[in-house]
Amino acid sequence: MIGPRVISACARVATRAVFTGGSLDLASSCVAASSRPFSSSPVVCDASKESSPSSSSPSSTQPLEGATARVAGFPKDLAKGRSTARDSCKYGDDSCFIAQFKRTLVAGVADGVGGWRKYGIDPSQFSTKLMKECEKRVQSGSFDPKRPEEIIAKAFKATSSPPRPIGSSTACLVVVSDYSLYSANLGDSGFLVVRDGKVLARSKEQTHYFNAPFQLTLPPEGFEGFIGDSPLSADKHSMQVSSGDVIVVATDGLWDNLPEEVLLRELTALANGADVQQVCNSIALCARRLSFDESHESPFSIRARQHGYDYPGGKPDDITLILILVQ
Repeated sequence: MIGPRVISACARVATRAVFTGGSLDLASSCVAASSRPFSSSPVVCDASKESSPSSSSPSSTQPLEGATARVAGFPKDLAKGRSTARDSCKYGDDSCFIAQFKRTLVAGVADGVGGWRKYGIDPSQFSTKLMKECEKRVQSGSFDPKRPEEIIAKAFKATSSPPRPIGSSTACLVVVSDYSLYSANLGDSGFLVVRDGKVLARSKEQTHYFNAPFQLTLPPEGFEGFIGDSPLSADKHSMQVSSGDVIVVATDGLWDNLPEEVLLRELTALANGADVQQVCNSIALCARRLSFDESHESPFSIRARQHGYDYPGGKPDDITLILILVQ
């Protein structure tokens, strides 16, 4: 039971805490779409160790023509045992989904605000329900591919219905339809598009102040003063994509630890015929290792110095990565 004084004290829970993490022992992945155009293969979710993904049960229907999407990630704290991502595409407080409707692919990530845990609230409940509600709308076809922010808005409304979780999260959705990309990013998760080894586009980070991203929030009933933003405040972007383009969608656990040049170097393996899942796993593992490297000049440490904070090294955090290869 959370008392009024405690709730009042956490009204600015949006500020991200700096965490310590557990040891590295596994990578998990959720797979969607077939690499073969016009394939009727089912979409499956699976969990793997660092080197060998394995299949599980079907979870969706017709694959997108000409695109392959794969997921990998790590929960920040692995001390409590194996990740449950095999069943829920959930990595600690992060959650994600990949869903398809006809020839449209939609992928999304949400990063639950970990500060709620100090007050007895599980941050993953909010992010997980939000992503599941987004997935439902895509699978039913009740969405406009050109308006991913409306998918988030409708999912947030559904999440607000009883039984409603208390919590906050960022959200980033990308839609690939007829070789067009439509995106909506709220907060400091995000995406980038790579073509021929160069960054073609990247989402804008939205923050109220350092380490306090824009976020969707459901506070306890009757309490005010929490940071909360409208889904329609998401940064929106649209562009054409081509065969061979790579789209990376991820929570800040990746962006805060993996320099852009390292990410681009990892992605070169795709041009040499590497398996999309293997590359996805490799990128997530690289970010995971750097997050615990105290000597690493991480993107987060650089931004911290720019804002007057001394935070050397990586930033231990949940990491969720969706890798999409347009074909």
